[in-house]
Amino acid sequence: MIKIEIPSEKDKICISNLLYECKYKEINLDEKINNSMAVYDGNDLIGFASYIYVEDDNMGIIDIIAVKEEFRGQYIGDGLIKALLNLADKRGISKIYVISDSVNSLFFKKVGFTKRNGSVYKNLRKYLSLNYDEGNIEIFEAKLPDFFNKSCKSNL
Repeated sequence: MIKIEIPSEKDKICISNLLYECKYKEINLDEKINNSMAVYDGNDLIGFASYIYVEDDNMGIIDIIAVKEEFRGQYIGDGLIKALLNLADKRGISKIYVISDSVNSLFFKKVGFTKRNGSVYKNLRKYLSLNYDEGNIEIFEAKLPDFFNKSCKSNL
C-alpha cells in the first residue's frame, strides 16, 4: 500500500540512500526533514521531496524531488509534489517555486505549475546552494491555496 507522509528522524538513512541512488550530492537532512514529504510502498521508502522555506518572502523553493527509478511513471512524483504543496499550504506559505531543466518541465506543467519568466530566477538563486545555467532552466510557480482549485492535468 502506498502512503505519503512527513518522514521521521529514523528514515534519514533510507532517504540518504534514495538521494544517492537519484544522483543527489550529500545533503544535510537535519535541515530538510521538517519541510519534506516521503512516499512509502509498505515500509519501503520510494520517494522524497523537500522545499526550502524563505520566511522573508513567505515562499518555498522545491529543492529535492527523488523517486526510485522502478516507480517512475506511476504517478508517485505527482502525488508527492501535491502532498508537499499541501504541507506548505497548511503552514501558510503563499507560493512555491521549482527550477527545472527542460527534461522535467512537462512534468511540472502537467502537475499544474505555472511557468514564470527567467527574471524570477535572479530573486530565487540567492536562496539556493547550486547555481543553474540560466539558458537551460525554466521556473515554475504554484500559488497557494489557489493551486488546489484547478483541476488535475497530470497523466504521466
